[in-house]
Amino acid sequence: MDHFGSIQTPIMFCRSLATNNMKYVYPLPSLWCAPVMAIVMAISLAMTGCQTMRSPSINLSSTSLQSSTSLPKVVATAPTNLPHMDASQLSGKLIFIYLTGFGENRQAQLIETQIDGSDPKTLYKVNGTIMSLSASRLGDRLIFTVQAGKSYPKVVILDRATLQVTEISGVSGVSGVSAKRTHNFSGAISPDGRQLLLANSQLGNPEIFLTDSSGNVKQQLTHQPAIDLAPVWLPDGKSFIFTSDKAKFLQPQLYQYYFAKQQFLPLNLPGKTNAIARISPSGRLITYVSDNSQGRLVDMATKKSIAINNEGLAEPANFSPDGNYLLYSAKNRIKIIPVPNFETLTPQQSPVSWTIEFTDSNHQPFTIREPIWVNY
Repeated sequence: MDHFGSIQTPIMFCRSLATNNMKYVYPLPSLWCAPVMAIVMAISLAMTGCQTMRSPSINLSSTSLQSSTSLPKVVATAPTNLPHMDASQLSGKLIFIYLTGFGENRQAQLIETQIDGSDPKTLYKVNGTIMSLSASRLGDRLIFTVQAGKSYPKVVILDRATLQVTEISGVSGVSGVSAKRTHNFSGAISPDGRQLLLANSQLGNPEIFLTDSSGNVKQQLTHQPAIDLAPVWLPDGKSFIFTSDKAKFLQPQLYQYYFAKQQFLPLNLPGKTNAIARISPSGRLITYVSDNSQGRLVDMATKKSIAINNEGLAEPANFSPDGNYLLYSAKNRIKIIPVPNFETLTPQQSPVSWTIEFTDSNHQPFTIREPIWVNY
């Protein structure tokens, strides 16, 4: 458990509200910050209503951003575990979600640092929460989901050079429901940067749509009563992997959608639940979360799978731009590991990690989520 509550906190479901009223009590922002909980959250919102057992949602109208914004500061790094890894020789930047505060004072920021965690700066901040962070192939744009107060969640695209923000509050071009009264759960930018995949509940249960870069629908890709979320492109742009509870309610699995055939197939990975994939630059390796808390890595060519962390944060590891490293969060730390060699590690082994530990500049409790590594 971290300062923001256990990610396994159960959500109590109910069907007391009429679907057309679309009045929901949102799950806690703390739950939003764990990617796998997006599955549970989406299912609860797709039902006729839901109720959580903790504090109420943030009221944006009565809350303002703190004048003294917290920033992470590096406490210590532990490169001795990986003596061959010198952060000064590695290019790129780290970007991660930084959560502080409780209740109406909850803040979420996107923080950018050097690879060793130094020189932090804020790219984006909100009274609320941020989740489902990813970047374009070049790293020039970030895409993530924001929920502020009682507003509907929206997908945000941030240009890193200009800090210009494009908000996608719904998918345009779908008839029957206002694009502004809908839930955008996650998005992904195509390898060529021209299209988006959006998981959106505009038609009821979350489906995956192909849109242009502004959110205008080109095609609805999934058509089923299941919850379809967290699409991520393969590097060649010919397919994508997503999470769905199609096979069994509340037991999500990973599926691969092929554009040429306009169909999807299960990846058939071991585990009662498998969710939220991340894909290596080569497209051969994927990371995912198995059975709610175990991070795993699988070779898609051989289907060999090994554990890569057991921190219980229900986050998949992300790949470095060169595909040689993995990184993931562990409360107030970021861990970086070399991509394991499947020939030298047994399925239960985890490689040693290089740890970047932070403290808060205002001495507040905080949590780091979903670190990614971009080119520059």
